[in-house]
Order: sequence, then structure tokens, then C-alpha cells
Amino acid sequence: MKSVIQLSIFPLGMINSFVIMGTKKHILVDSGVPGSEEKILSQLKSYGIDKKDIGLIIITHGHIDHFGSAAELKQQLGVPVLMHDLDAVALRTGKSMAETLKPNKRYWNILKWKLIRDKATSCEPDIILEGDCSYDLHEWGVNGKVIHTPGHTPGSLSIMLADGNAIITDLASSGILLGGTMLYSRMKHPPFHDDVLTLKKSIEKVLVEKADKFYLGHGGPVSRDNLMYYSARFL
Repeated sequence: MKSVIQLSIFPLGMINSFVIMGTKKHILVDSGVPGSEEKILSQLKSYGIDKKDIGLIIITHGHIDHFGSAAELKQQLGVPVLMHDLDAVALRTGKSMAETLKPNKRYWNILKWKLIRDKATSCEPDIILEGDCSYDLHEWGVNGKVIHTPGHTPGSLSIMLADGNAIITDLASSGILLGGTMLYSRMKHPPFHDDVLTLKKSIEKVLVEKADKFYLGHGGPVSRDNLMYYSARFL
């Protein structure tokens, strides 16, 4: 079985969550929009994954399409939630980090106001990373680590696996519209970034890790060459 399984929150890769397969426990990465918990649990079952075998939830950043069902899944799975301190306010309040929502195109202001208004059930993160962190995942039987990759939000996280796979969610996106739908390797900005110069440094940071396949929150997955093109062309 693959080390990373992509789960569909919205069809055709428009919004994704992921499962990292471990030898002790599996790790759920992101929880979709509010109300996604049953959709995620159903997809786990379809892949033959018992919910009792999930040992950790990682929330990559403080936008509601990524943490929206974290509280419900934390309760149903009975597992800790990991998040970076700089984005933890989103989980604690149930509100997207409005101050970092800087649209990359004017038309994304429509989505911005929706994200500001929407609210998820709040909860407390159990494992809080700070600073330029690196968090080892061996406890769950996963040969990989979580690293701090700011730019999309101040506390954005990425997961780098030793087998060459990486989950970088909204450092980039691909496809058309929100992401996905078609043309999966066509690189583009996601709707929002906190700071583009910081983002470029984070892209360079994940490229140093030698990964060759990058899973995205919207669209993807994309190759190393795709991501290098994005860095050179758009950042």
C-alpha cells in the first residue's frame, strides 16, 4: 500500500486530506471543512483502514478548509491533534486566521469573506510546535518528520517522508479553479498567501529535502520538476 493516501473532501482534488500509513499507527493530515468527519471516516473504511488505527491528527495550518472537522475527529478517534503555535488560535476559536488572508487575485475576496464568516467547532491542540521546528514521526511507525514552512500562514507545516513523498498542502496548488478538477500538474497560487517571500524560502526548504512527489491541499500531487517550475515562475 502507498505511504500516502489522498482523501477527497471536495470532488476531483479541490480540497484534500491525507492519511500517512505507519507501521504502528496511521496519521490523518488535515480534516477538511466543517462537517467532513463522516466523509473522512467513510473513506478510511473504503481503504480498509480501521479508525482505531489512526494515532494522530496533524493540522497543517489555520484555514477552516483544513481544520474544519478537527474537533469532531479528535473526539471520535480519541487521538491528539498536532499544530504549530502560530496558527493554533484558529483551532482554539474555530475561525480562520483572517488577518493572514491576503488574496492572490481580487476575485478571491468573495471566498475570503466566506472563510471569515464560517466557524468550526473549536478545540485545543494537544501537541504544539514552536519556532522553526522539526518533529519526528517515528513514534507512529512513520519514517518522516513535520517541518515549519511558513508563507501561506505563519504556522504552516509540511510533512517530509523518507520514501520521497511530501505533503505541503497550500504552499502551492495545481489544476483549475480552486484546485484539481483537471490539469493536475498545472501549477498556480492557492487563493491566499501570508507572505510570498517567506513562502519562496519554504519552497526552497522542502526542495532541499529531496522529495520527488508533493501532495497538495488543492489539486496535485505534483512532481519535483512541477514544484521547481512554480518556484521559478511564480515566486
